[in-house]
Amino acid sequence: MIYADHAATAPLDPAARAAMEPYLAQEFGNPSALYRHGLAARRAVELARQRIAACLGCAPEEIYFTSGGSEGNSWAVWHAARAALSGQGGGVLAVSAIEHHSLLRACDSMKAIGCRTRLLRPDGRGVISPEEAERALAHHPALLSVQYANNEVGAVQPIRAIAALCRAHGVLFHTDAVQAVGHIPLSLEGVDLLSASAHKFGGPKGVGFLYARRGDRPAPLISGGGQERGARGGTEPVYAIVGMAAALEAACKRREALAGQLRRMEAEFRAVLRAGCPQAVFRGPDGAGEKLPGLISVTLPGVRAEGMVYRMDLAGVCLSAGAACDQRGRREPSHVLTALGLTPEEAECTLRLSFGPANAPEDGAETARRLLAALADTRGLAG
Repeated sequence: MIYADHAATAPLDPAARAAMEPYLAQEFGNPSALYRHGLAARRAVELARQRIAACLGCAPEEIYFTSGGSEGNSWAVWHAARAALSGQGGGVLAVSAIEHHSLLRACDSMKAIGCRTRLLRPDGRGVISPEEAERALAHHPALLSVQYANNEVGAVQPIRAIAALCRAHGVLFHTDAVQAVGHIPLSLEGVDLLSASAHKFGGPKGVGFLYARRGDRPAPLISGGGQERGARGGTEPVYAIVGMAAALEAACKRREALAGQLRRMEAEFRAVLRAGCPQAVFRGPDGAGEKLPGLISVTLPGVRAEGMVYRMDLAGVCLSAGAACDQRGRREPSHVLTALGLTPEEAECTLRLSFGPANAPEDGAETARRLLAALADTRGLAG
């Protein structure tokens, strides 16, 4: 079996599993309790916060634990909308058209309280230019949000330049870094809010964090008993938080070496597929620093991606048709691909592959060979 869907979720890192085990059994205390079991749990949570902050190069008090990327995105939008309602910004939420559904739908939900969404348009590679951000900033939004790296075509955005523009205009800047954290070097310069999810970099599912620049404490999205310094209610999942910290440290340590391996695998996949299927069209940027290493978006004209996912599963390869969160939703073409200019038919014929630490060096070429065999079978059935 070849697992080529790391952008959907990554396997649990052994370091994360080892770190979590004590907190699944004997160390079961509630971090808010004042006796020894609770104090031990609290120490574990705060140590994890420090380790995550060290990986990002920020202060521990700038890290708030969440249930994952969707909550982090929703929290950032709610925080900005609250500020807009209190007269600290306009009622506009400026976000890129290729954001994850969790952020786009959070913005849509703010219409009920008087906010409206303005979409920033990408170029044909999936990149939001600083010029496009500048045009959106002319409308004095309460928030500008651009993904650090796109989850479908892998485009890495010019975050440093966009963040600098937001700072110059006095506009709150958020970036959804779910696909970027642990995979590429990050810059927090000018970033006010950043969301991340553990399972994308080898941590457990159901936990993540929101970075909030010191001095910009986020307005609570979830009310409760005062956890996370009063910003986010709910008993902290100690085992998951500890596992996330261990996974992030492991991901950051191997990041540079793994990126080189993934680029080689991707190059081999492209070469083998192009040789056997010249009509295949690769999407997104192709420069080493412009896209996530190992993430591939490819259109196979006339071949429905959904059917090919099932065929490749039978061939022993896990991949996806567009973003993983769309698989059980409405049967519509990817909003990311259509924003890049693809027709609905082209979008429905586009596969996403994402290699990662679960892969062997030869998996790139072997995946392409199995894809070519599946294409040949499909054409044979059609004939």
